[in-house]
Amino acid sequence: MEISKMSSEEHTALWDRFRAGNQEAFSSIYELFAPDLYRYGYNLIRDKPLIEDALQELFLNLYNQKARLGPTTNIRFYLYRAFRNRLIDLIQNSRKYNREVELENNQSFVLETGEYEWMEEEFVDWQKALMMKELNNLPKRQREILYLIYIQGMSYEETAKIMEITPKTVLNGVKVALSTLQKYVLPVFKRNGVMAFLLFSLEKAATWNQLQLQLFS
Repeated sequence: MEISKMSSEEHTALWDRFRAGNQEAFSSIYELFAPDLYRYGYNLIRDKPLIEDALQELFLNLYNQKARLGPTTNIRFYLYRAFRNRLIDLIQNSRKYNREVELENNQSFVLETGEYEWMEEEFVDWQKALMMKELNNLPKRQREILYLIYIQGMSYEETAKIMEITPKTVLNGVKVALSTLQKYVLPVFKRNGVMAFLLFSLEKAATWNQLQLQLFS
């Protein structure tokens, strides 16, 4: 089962089986979501033991409280929000970091080409490298917003709730980030003799592919 292909009905059914005490459903949720949660946590704070503790506490708490959990049509959103809050709590309690401001200062979100399916096969290596370089030059908050919306498929409202910011801040972050990418990527493509353009549809986009990133040679 692929997360990106799960319908809201499938999310609901899997979550309801877990809440009813189905061990296989719990294992499926862990196997489906734990790896992405770990990567998200590592982008927020480069502390593997802390991330592992947060994951362990998150799923242990879910298992122990499963009978009290409410329904959901989006398990990923539920887990990302709970995991980020759990991670912040551990950071605050560890005395290694100065509350949430340190989470903001330490998050790096270094994006890697191989992790993201939106990078179409038509892109040659230098084009991929350029896109990744400019993505990683974006401010940290903008990278987290793009990651949640276009990599993990969150809505603007869900991203705002996960990051505890307003939907307007999310929208502005997307607009500025995509404008920056257009500003720095397109001129380089043109200078290298590549007939390319990036069409970003802010209203309809739900995944990187839906950003309508198109390359013509």
